[in-house]
Amino acid sequence: MSPIRPHRRPALGATLLLLLAGPSCGGPSMNPPADRARTALEASLNAWREDKKPGNVAGTDPPVQVADNDWSNGRKLTAFEILREQPSEADKRFVVKLTYARPTAVTEAVYVVLGANPIAVFREEDYARALNMENTPTPKKKRR
Repeated sequence: MSPIRPHRRPALGATLLLLLAGPSCGGPSMNPPADRARTALEASLNAWREDKKPGNVAGTDPPVQVADNDWSNGRKLTAFEILREQPSEADKRFVVKLTYARPTAVTEAVYVVLGANPIAVFREEDYARALNMENTPTPKKKRR
């Protein structure tokens, strides 16, 4: 897995900070309804498959913001299948089968969907890094 580019780190943290600030001010729940969360995830993955840029997903209402390190680093998505929802009290989580091109690969990933307006879609690893705010630096290799 590729590390997050330094210029992407503030965007991830800022998005998460905005989402977390809403509920503390009497705003809507962080846990969107399952149908709305699934629609936001599908819109995000369709945008990726259509070779659009990550970030704000055009044409979504409510607005959808997405953070996925593979997408940001230029990996090409050719297909996806939402397999199932995982139980979670704080947000919505979906297991997704992703099919990549160049190099061809198939993998499963978990996506975290939270918020109401905007709705944020994170790959689970990117969400964890954004929460950590240190972005979990890559461990250095040991010298022999």
